[in-house]
Amino acid sequence: MIEATLELAGLRTIAIGDPGGELAVVVLHGREMAGADLAPFARSLGVEAYYLFPDGPHAIEPRGRSWWPVDSEARLRRLASGPLELSAMDPPGRAEARASLARLIAGLSQRRVVLVGFSQGGMLAMDYVLHADSQPAALAVLSSTRIALADWQPRASRLQGLPVLVTHGRHDPELSFAAGELLRDFAIAGGASVSWLPFDGGHEIPLVVWRALRKLLRELTAT
Repeated sequence: MIEATLELAGLRTIAIGDPGGELAVVVLHGREMAGADLAPFARSLGVEAYYLFPDGPHAIEPRGRSWWPVDSEARLRRLASGPLELSAMDPPGRAEARASLARLIAGLSQRRVVLVGFSQGGMLAMDYVLHADSQPAALAVLSSTRIALADWQPRASRLQGLPVLVTHGRHDPELSFAAGELLRDFAIAGGASVSWLPFDGGHEIPLVVWRALRKLLRELTAT
């Protein structure tokens, strides 16, 4: 597969696969990660597509990137009380991150787009879909949660008919399992065609999730 590192919509992006392919898969990493952490999925999934793995715009210490600024000390204080559910949080920089993603996706015209987001990347992916003028071909939110619910709730109907994969670990120490269930319920209430995959594990992308994502992509390439 062809691999290149590009600057797309101001974001350093690893691009793998045929740029002329009909299906584009945009994969958004979590906090303290980078696109390179998830790029091996492009080859291991075994599905022909144009895969894009952008880096979030904000550097995080000691490593990785973030899609919006995070107060790490405040986050650790909240985690001391247990895994988080963030529906009341409206992070600063959410609109800017969404705009960057929108510009990147606008450059994929004439392609069907699948959005995949892990953790913070899943929050951004859902936020984008709820504000976009048109739906992607499918959405996968992996080990994520709702944010900015006051803004999201009136937009939920934009999920009508959208294939959405929601996965979450029962023992996630970062984002509570209940947060994953609430995200699932939000998508169902919005009319999405939801595939729900709970798994025995933590804040991760285990083999069972990899298989579910591969199944979703194969179904899309078969239609």
